Amino acid sequence: MNDTQMTIDRNAIVRNYRSVLETLPHSTAVMAVVKADAYGLGAVPVAKKLEEAGCSWFAVTFIEEAVSLREAGIQSPVLVMMPVDPSESLTAVRYGLTVTVTDYAMASEISGILKEKHVTLRVHMKADSGLSRMGIVLKDNMEGAVREALAVSKLPGLRLEAVYTHLTAAGKNPEFPDVDRMEMQRFSTFVERLREKGLLLQTHLLSSSPYDWYPQAGGDYIRAGAILLGLNPDKFKRCRVENCLTLTTKVVSVKWIPADTEISYGPLYKTAERTRIAIVPVGFADGMRRALSNRGEMILHGRKARIIGKICCDHTILDVTDFDEVKTGDTVTIFGRDGAASQTPGDYAALCGASEPEITSVLSARIPRFYL
Repeated sequence: MNDTQMTIDRNAIVRNYRSVLETLPHSTAVMAVVKADAYGLGAVPVAKKLEEAGCSWFAVTFIEEAVSLREAGIQSPVLVMMPVDPSESLTAVRYGLTVTVTDYAMASEISGILKEKHVTLRVHMKADSGLSRMGIVLKDNMEGAVREALAVSKLPGLRLEAVYTHLTAAGKNPEFPDVDRMEMQRFSTFVERLREKGLLLQTHLLSSSPYDWYPQAGGDYIRAGAILLGLNPDKFKRCRVENCLTLTTKVVSVKWIPADTEISYGPLYKTAERTRIAIVPVGFADGMRRALSNRGEMILHGRKARIIGKICCDHTILDVTDFDEVKTGDTVTIFGRDGAASQTPGDYAALCGASEPEITSVLSARIPRFYL
């Protein structure tokens, strides 16, 4: 029996969605990003609950993710952000998806397939405002980018509806606000030039962190992912959000270890004195980052117990020397609240130098998920 389990409070996600929505202009909607299985929490159950709450757009990375949403009954528009292979364009048409195009050559190849079948596909065009990932390069290429976008808009079989970008610093590094501002201005100029040429497109450029930093940048949509899940509530100041995730396990063994004794692999840790340890059945195979070894904590009896020694494949060891009455079967909270103590993926992210989705996206499928 697996004593480790995740509980996802979908009502908390809806409350977060409404909290974000209340801060936006009426002209701006939320596009819920549920890629990577909603960062490990379950794309289908999360999207279903958000659609019931009125969310009218979803975004994923791969076309397979979008098809899964459709087959689960999601009716709202779904944007596939990773460019599809031209051979997949008819699948996108069949499932009523919106796909991303990143340049004229790609768009032209898709257009040829659609024209032959006499069908139309909705597309959003990606612009590279400075991240140097996918999209039409804008820096030192504004005129060329405008010409390329206009050419894409005229291709048969494609219904170009929006243009979007993604910011480099993304509001996470306060040392580089000028990078974000320069990219937002570059993107704004691009959109304005297209409008001058008669091409009126919807726009989206803000994800969760940039929305919190630059709400004035607006657009027709914000792409909200981590903020809807509340993986690090303290990170967002623009609106009030709450953690939706509880991750718990059970103590499977408690024992005393003599002083001057190694703990776990490496060894990375040696006891300085007689130490009582509690072993829990969760490890790196479940998604626990080994960077948390000797650094992270878990909550037991309303208090935080330190992880000692290297995290194993299936086990983590806690120092419970100063805890009373610890016994096999006691509940240990990894994420969530127990009494006065609480912990979120944001706490682990800070220790690992990671983002919150990096912590939850790798939580193993062998951990049972339960939805409230």
